[in-house]
Amino acid sequence: MSDRHKDFIGIDDRRLLHVREVGRVCAELADSLFGWPESKSREMFILGFIHDVGYEYSSDQQQHEEIGGTILKPMGFKYAQEVYCHGNPEVTEMTHELLILNIADMSVNGSGQRVSFDQRLQDIENRYGVESSQYQNAVALTSKIESELERLGKTIPDLQLR
Repeated sequence: MSDRHKDFIGIDDRRLLHVREVGRVCAELADSLFGWPESKSREMFILGFIHDVGYEYSSDQQQHEEIGGTILKPMGFKYAQEVYCHGNPEVTEMTHELLILNIADMSVNGSGQRVSFDQRLQDIENRYGVESSQYQNAVALTSKIESELERLGKTIPDLQLR
């Protein structure tokens, strides 16, 4: 790693396990929540797999979303805005793709294991503390996801927690 990258969080093997499983959950949700075709499910896998790319160039946990979206937008990535906005409970419009990404991200822990929202929140609390912005945002995001699903008349399908 060059000196220029030494201050960045980066993407380690554990993060790769997380993004791989988030991609898989995104693909499953594309089918089970919206009945999208296989081609769209594949797009959702890629979205989930790439959603944390900003960590490679971020020195702060809270920057990775915007950095990732900013990197992907000039490349023409179709879902750069979803990457930019994921994890943000204050987003004004949650596209179906962003909803899927947020559900998947909140359903996979940092080690790539599928978990319930409550387990994911507990993991975030244990890592950062109940007063942390990471935890507070995750609680608000969970509430936003649940409200959006209710608005759409949908429920989270069984993601077969492993």
